[in-house]
Amino acid sequence: MRSKTKKRIIAFIMALIIFSTVAYVFYGKNWLAEQQYIQRQRNSEFMKNELMQKMLDIEKQSQKVFNEILNLSYDIELFQKQKIKLKKTDERIFEVNLEQKPYFDFKNLYLISSNQLFVLSKDLKKIKWDKHFGEELIDIDLLDANRILILTKQKKAICLNRDTGKEIWVKQLKTLPIVKDNSIFQISLNKFKQLDRSIIVVFSENEIELIENITGTSLGVYNSKNKIDHLSDFDILEKCIYFIEGNKISKLIFDVKS
Repeated sequence: MRSKTKKRIIAFIMALIIFSTVAYVFYGKNWLAEQQYIQRQRNSEFMKNELMQKMLDIEKQSQKVFNEILNLSYDIELFQKQKIKLKKTDERIFEVNLEQKPYFDFKNLYLISSNQLFVLSKDLKKIKWDKHFGEELIDIDLLDANRILILTKQKKAICLNRDTGKEIWVKQLKTLPIVKDNSIFQISLNKFKQLDRSIIVVFSENEIELIENITGTSLGVYNSKNKIDHLSDFDILEKCIYFIEGNKISKLIFDVKS
């Protein structure tokens, strides 16, 4: 009797061990592996955060030192300061006012007047084509595939061919886009290789000024007798900007002197 009881106890213990082993293999091992993975992830994230913070601190300190060196260099005139003369070379007068900033590609200028679009050569001598619309124009944008997009006050987007003005498609928009005509922008070194530093272009009522971006020193000023209404972006090919005064557009060349 005792022998049978002992065998049952041993069998129960063995069954319990087997069950525990199976449970560990299918559940405990996975749970342990999962906990180890979570801990590794936490450690990795902690190390990443610590390293990132140290990198940011080093970058901040380096930038501060670099700025101080630059300011010191310019203050003691280690490098001769460039001078940029703004020279007006061409102008053209229209019969109507031009009401948006000039846009351009590698060969043409695109100008808006109320419900009319003018396409002008870059020397301002020839109107290549113009097109009237039945509603007021508020903005234009140059697209890929030699296309230009016209936005109207009645929430229409009209796509045209740049060379001919032929209509390609029209879409009715749900809302009227916000149009911004920036009065300040930067010309960086990688955009204008003749520069020895990036410059900021600012225009006010009758003045266009070039400002050096490191110290804020004025590098050149163009004064107009008339109110300047709109200013184009910098034209890399022509090394110029275009500005509008009422019904007149003018071309302003950057003459860089080292």
